Amino acid sequence: MTTGSRGASAGSASAIRERIRADTLSLLLAMRTLEDRQARALLVELVGEAVGRRVVVREQTTAQLQFLELVRFCAAQEDGLVGLARTLPMLEQDCPEALVMRQLADEWAAVQSLTGLSEVTDSWQFLCESLGTLPVSSAMRVALVRAATDARLSAPPPHAETPWHDFLHLAGHNAAPGGLPPWMLYLDRSTAHMDPRTAVEVLARNRQWARTCDLAVRLDQERARPLPAPIPARRHQEYLAIHITPDPLESGFYTLAHAFMSDARGLGWEHGDAPVRVPEEGLQPAVGSIIRQIERTGGDRSAQLWLEFVLPFELLNLPVHWWPRDTSEVPHVPLTVDYPIVVRSLDRLQNSAWHRFWRHRWEQLGVGEHASKSVFMNVPRTNGRHLRGLEARLSDNEHLVALVLSEPPLRDREDGRRELQAALRSGLPVVIWHGAGNSTAEFRAALSTLLDEGLQRFPARVAAFRRQAAIDADDGDATHLGRHLMVLWDDPDRKPVHPEVG
Repeated sequence: MTTGSRGASAGSASAIRERIRADTLSLLLAMRTLEDRQARALLVELVGEAVGRRVVVREQTTAQLQFLELVRFCAAQEDGLVGLARTLPMLEQDCPEALVMRQLADEWAAVQSLTGLSEVTDSWQFLCESLGTLPVSSAMRVALVRAATDARLSAPPPHAETPWHDFLHLAGHNAAPGGLPPWMLYLDRSTAHMDPRTAVEVLARNRQWARTCDLAVRLDQERARPLPAPIPARRHQEYLAIHITPDPLESGFYTLAHAFMSDARGLGWEHGDAPVRVPEEGLQPAVGSIIRQIERTGGDRSAQLWLEFVLPFELLNLPVHWWPRDTSEVPHVPLTVDYPIVVRSLDRLQNSAWHRFWRHRWEQLGVGEHASKSVFMNVPRTNGRHLRGLEARLSDNEHLVALVLSEPPLRDREDGRRELQAALRSGLPVVIWHGAGNSTAEFRAALSTLLDEGLQRFPARVAAFRRQAAIDADDGDATHLGRHLMVLWDDPDRKPVHPEVG
């Protein structure tokens, strides 16, 4: 099974679609889990939930005919094939078919996006061969995707394994105002890594496609610009996801697990050892031990390591950024001195019914709109007026991607809990709050300053703000707002759910 083309004749767009439908059908038939009739019925239900529409599949005499109806339904929906891909891991953990299905869904979306550009789809085989085996490192692919999208995308999605998959994914993304389509920019810049003959041909075809789109002058201007450094100063981006969940059987104990991702080793999560059970007083030492283990294993490398704490709803207010780097150090040095840190919602990761809304808002975040349009600050009001219709307002305004809570989401702070639940259900990938008190005018003013360069820069600015809080704490000042600034930052392209947690 492959996501490449099998021909490039006239009218090849329909041939490509037909091949994708056939590959999808073969993929479903190859899944042993789906040999069971009840599993197939569950798949149909899950797909309906993923696309937000009931799937009606008639009773058929064979699994193949049933799958054929399901594939026809998915192909007719805007996100149907993507929804199908997202449901497969729910039926079979870590199934390889889900990754291939995401690639096929990207290819389908690419063909749809390139409607009217038959010259491109007629060159499908050529592009697949030119990009599919291109010897480009993961770090360089990250740099190419960032450059092609003006950093609206931080990296290729985890299911993209080659530059061809990157191209397909980018074809489904719109150009920035006044800019070139990301796929066109990616294709042009990737020629630096092709053999001379192929590069000349790709450049010529790409300019012809730009002329068809009335973008030739803009492409020429882009080519005339000095090329940026091929690899950013920090060559690799790494993520350490630390899962903390309360023990369901004994109060005061927690289950701890971790997963690691590095774009230098590909874009998939590498799960650590089996989860361990620790008492509450052992949490901070155990977290420090995991971090030191990752640092020792990685050795001397040029990379930035992000810490992501994956927490259930009741633990999201844990001040993990202020936990000590090493409990044996005196005085304690907070983790935030060395690492950018965010929290992530385990509840959302595990609730597929929220994922479609989450995906839409994450894509909206990539548009890069000003915080005045994309961030909603819920100012505390008397008599709970700030809560009335909040979820309806969040759902109605498609520009919103972040919510600032009026108070922390603690057990005794019902307003904060309701606000956070509304944000998660509405798909907002970013939620911000004061971990120790209400959202005051001073707190909102500090946030406005941190957000004035946009949400894309917000995590880096939060990291610097917290480091300043640590410096002030060393000078005896414990009032810096960075000490209490909590940030939930959920990227749906990176879902670090440990198979043995939750």
